[in-house]
Amino acid sequence: MFFLMHTTQAQPPVKVVSGIIFVGNSSLERNESKYAPFIDSLDRKLKANKNDTTSLFYRALFYVQYNSFVLNPDLETNQAINRLLLARKMVDRADSLKMQSVSLKVLRAQICNELVSRYAPIETWRFNDKQLAERKKKHDYYKELANQYYDELAQLDPDNAYDYQKLKTGAN
Repeated sequence: MFFLMHTTQAQPPVKVVSGIIFVGNSSLERNESKYAPFIDSLDRKLKANKNDTTSLFYRALFYVQYNSFVLNPDLETNQAINRLLLARKMVDRADSLKMQSVSLKVLRAQICNELVSRYAPIETWRFNDKQLAERKKKHDYYKELANQYYDELAQLDPDNAYDYQKLKTGAN
């Protein structure tokens, strides 16, 4: 008689390293299919209860991890931007529901920092003057927000303040 034992984790491991939050062993982990069942479960939970702060946090984290500019530099579609904007809405909702977590605040800053990268003045030949002006406006808005959030984190978590200050976006 054989017994097969299968263990599952209720939640995947989340790490904050040098001010960057990610799931798994690396912020550069590309294997989204590894977490597909968990992501599907999060989507079902959020459909049943849109106020589940833990599910909002994890779903937003997966959106950020797999739509970061480093892993997904595609500028031809707005898919990554749309997912990052959705992640931002989720984090804002969890925050409005009084979720108290430094990890949530790190994620919020990271989302805005990713949006700064997405709206950066690169490949300007693709856009007309009106689109460029709108992108610059969004770039500046998210840059200001990201820097504000990193300043807040430096106050909340002084042991890692140096890391947060390094992540602030410069004058570009």
